[in-house]
Amino acid sequence: MKLIQELNKLIKVDAEIERFLNEECETKVFEKGEILSKQNQYNHTVFFVDEGLLRMFYYENGKDITTNFYSEGKITANIDTLFKNQPTRNNIETLEKSVITTCNFNKLEELCSVSLTAANFSRYILGNLMIEMSRRISSLQYMTAKEKYIQLLEENPNIILRAPLGMIASYLGISQETLSRIRSDI
Repeated sequence: MKLIQELNKLIKVDAEIERFLNEECETKVFEKGEILSKQNQYNHTVFFVDEGLLRMFYYENGKDITTNFYSEGKITANIDTLFKNQPTRNNIETLEKSVITTCNFNKLEELCSVSLTAANFSRYILGNLMIEMSRRISSLQYMTAKEKYIQLLEENPNIILRAPLGMIASYLGISQETLSRIRSDI
C-alpha cells in the first residue's frame, strides 16, 4: 500500500497502524470527473492520492471556485465536517483517472484513543491539512498573482499539463486572460 510507504518516511508504522490501514482503508480507482465529496453534505472521509489529481472547489453565485489541487502523495479532507460536524462547503473532484486510498476519520479517532502511533498518524493528517490551509491563506493575503502562480508551479510542477487553465485561474483568483499574460512573462 502506497500510503504505508509514505507514512514510513514520517512515522514508525507499527502493527496496529498497519492492521488499521489494511482493514479500515480502501484503495479505489476513480475515473476523471468523479465527485468524491459534495458541497452541503457531511463527509468524514480522509483522501490520500496514490496516483492522479484532485481538486477542491465550491460554487458561489453560480461560479465554480477552485480552492486547491492535490496530486500524488497529498492528503485532503473536509475539515469543516471533521471538526465542526457541519455540512461541508467544498466538493472534491478527480481531474484525471485517480487511485485514492480512503479512511473514515471517526474510525481513526477511535484508534487514536488506544494507540500512540495512531495518534501520531492522525496528527500527521491534521498537520498536513493545517499547513495547506495556512499556505493558502498566506498566498491569498500577501502574494501577487505572479507569485501565486510561481508557487503553484513549484508545488505542482506539471499542473499546467494536468488541470484546465480556467480552474488554475480560479485557484489563483484571476481571470484566464491575466493568467495568459503571467504565463507569457515567465
